[in-house]
Amino acid sequence: MCGAGTFGPDVSVYGMTSENLFSEREESLANLWLFIIINTTVLALLINILSLHYGNNNVTPDLFYIPVVIAAYWYPHRGPVFAGIISVAYMALVAIFMGSSVETMVSSSVICYILIGVSVVVSSLATHMRKNEVKYRGLFNNSPAGVGLVDFPTRQILEANNHFSTMLGYSDDEVKQVPFGDLFLDDDRKDLFFRQLKQGSSIENFDARFKSKDDKSRWMLVTAGMLPDNQFVATIIDITERKHAELALLIKDHAISSSINSIAILDLDFNITYVNQSLLGQMGYHDENEFIGRNLRHFFYSATEFDTVRENYRKSHNWFGECVLMRYNNQLPFYVLLWMNTVRDDKGEPICIMTSFIDITERKQMMVVKRKALEQIEKNIEQFAILGDNIRNPLAVIVGLSSLADGEISDRIIVQTKEIDRIIDQLDRGWVESENVRGFIKKYYQVGTLEAGEGNNGGGGKTGNSRP
Repeated sequence: MCGAGTFGPDVSVYGMTSENLFSEREESLANLWLFIIINTTVLALLINILSLHYGNNNVTPDLFYIPVVIAAYWYPHRGPVFAGIISVAYMALVAIFMGSSVETMVSSSVICYILIGVSVVVSSLATHMRKNEVKYRGLFNNSPAGVGLVDFPTRQILEANNHFSTMLGYSDDEVKQVPFGDLFLDDDRKDLFFRQLKQGSSIENFDARFKSKDDKSRWMLVTAGMLPDNQFVATIIDITERKHAELALLIKDHAISSSINSIAILDLDFNITYVNQSLLGQMGYHDENEFIGRNLRHFFYSATEFDTVRENYRKSHNWFGECVLMRYNNQLPFYVLLWMNTVRDDKGEPICIMTSFIDITERKQMMVVKRKALEQIEKNIEQFAILGDNIRNPLAVIVGLSSLADGEISDRIIVQTKEIDRIIDQLDRGWVESENVRGFIKKYYQVGTLEAGEGNNGGGGKTGNSRP
């Protein structure tokens, strides 16, 4: 009465067969349930024939609910048709054995209507359940994260999507042979994971190192939640690259923060977003919040100098030169060598400005002292030359006056004046050598010219010339 063609594979709402969508379940159970439907249908018909033969038909029609419900669940699109066929067969049996009176046919038709109604309801529920199963199966299989179903007592992986297995270098079948707990590389993290999952029934964003098939370490972000039947679903996301990037950033941040060089990071509008401890100490501040969010302009001694630096930086995206900053409370100006450079992302787009400061105040002060000392030396050399001429003039007068007088005293005076003249000649020769020293000082120490470093151009920008 019922054949395999009647209960062939249903086509789901997505245009795919049930066997294609749920092949693991359908292939193993389809033939079994078809066998059960056929046998229960034949058995129900035989019992109803026997019951009708003896004129007792009160309970036996209920036996048809068994094959009708099974058929409606497993074959929802053909379930109502099957219920209709059963109903027609039952009405035919009633007519044969009990006659076709109106009362008999009405009571029998009520039973048939109920059978068809039950089949329609079960088919609708089964169809809705299939839709949800297709939806969640799609989410399970196509999730970018690895998703696995795990038995909590045994830690055995019952089911896993492809991302779960490939993330760890396993095939879909191989990963099911590895207990979930054995994937943890650190025992303390494994124990903490299962303890928190047991106590709270769920755990989110738990980072742990997993061991891949080739025994390599992979950082995973694990989220898990308990399900009925003492199972839990675990979602894993590979964050190995993120962990490496975080470690690299941590090292760089420590290197910058502990650097003896004063460093600040600015946004593209010259607002300060980061300063290290060296800059805080150099500027006389104690809290980085006194810097963060403020514009670099506020720390320049001259607003005009800052505008010049900013404009020259924007032309070439870097700048190097001297400028004058102010220490704490805007009271103490000091000289720095300032280096500014643009930091770019992978696409070459500017994202911030890196600045480095070198305090050259002491060097500038030493240069001023040295310059004054060298200027004084130059003045002394000039005075030395003039002094020689000034000595010779009265000496000549003395010689002239002494020659007018006769005697031994005049001769002695002339002898001493000649000795004085000889000494002045030696001083003259020393003065010539001092002229060479004077030229060396002017050439290499720039005495009498602009101070070394003033008016320099650095990195396309002109150093500030405002001085306190």
